[in-house]
Amino acid sequence: MTKTENNRQRRVSIITDTAQHLGPYLAKELAQRNHDLVISDPNVVIEGCKSAAPDLVNELRSMDVQIEVVDIDDVNKAGSVQKLVDRAQEVFGGFDSAFIRPGVHILANFQSATIEEFQGSVEGNMLSVMYALQALLPPLMAQGSGQVLIEVSATGSKDWPGTGFLYGATRAGAKYMVNNAAIEAARSGVSVNGMGTMFLDYPGFRNSTNVEDPKVAAEIKKLIPEGRFGKPEEAAHLAAALLDGGCSYYAAEFINFCGGWTGV
Repeated sequence: MTKTENNRQRRVSIITDTAQHLGPYLAKELAQRNHDLVISDPNVVIEGCKSAAPDLVNELRSMDVQIEVVDIDDVNKAGSVQKLVDRAQEVFGGFDSAFIRPGVHILANFQSATIEEFQGSVEGNMLSVMYALQALLPPLMAQGSGQVLIEVSATGSKDWPGTGFLYGATRAGAKYMVNNAAIEAARSGVSVNGMGTMFLDYPGFRNSTNVEDPKVAAEIKKLIPEGRFGKPEEAAHLAAALLDGGCSYYAAEFINFCGGWTGV
């Protein structure tokens, strides 16, 4: 068995959330690539939705990799990502990569937005990213290697008119934070990047956009050059390439996964 640069028998990756979005698929993809994993509990309610992967832990363990599950009810809170880092250091002596998906969907246009909603957006979409970066980067920079991918939103790159007023603004701020930290981390041999998804077909998206209504879905798809919603497993395949140790020269970048929406 090939050892990593840090003398671990296998690479170790941290992943949140594993309840929905691309997280469950990424966990399985990295397990197939011989990674041990430290994950948040996949059986939690996120964005008002029950887990899309209730049997994920058993699936991963059947793949003959070591899985550590950390009980985190809200990845956005201070200390949440640090709990995953602490478990990785305690059990494996460290970690090699991390995927974090923080954020809240607070939708309001500039006329209706309240100060409380703005504060909630800052805490959920920006402070959460700061907490994650401050937990993940010091140990990776100290060991001189590692990869981090922070999921933000494609609205950090392109305006979502109307109700995207608070959401897009705080996502753009988070994108800036990731890029700024990435430049500093790159000097220590750590690859940090941001990823922005949009129109990904997972329970939280369906819950917040009303796309169960065929007319609503059809109108949204008109905005997407590919004319369809994305699949979480597609996004996971892309994310895995930036976390499995084979592409560390890609750093301080932001990649959008949205069917071409940001290119229009």
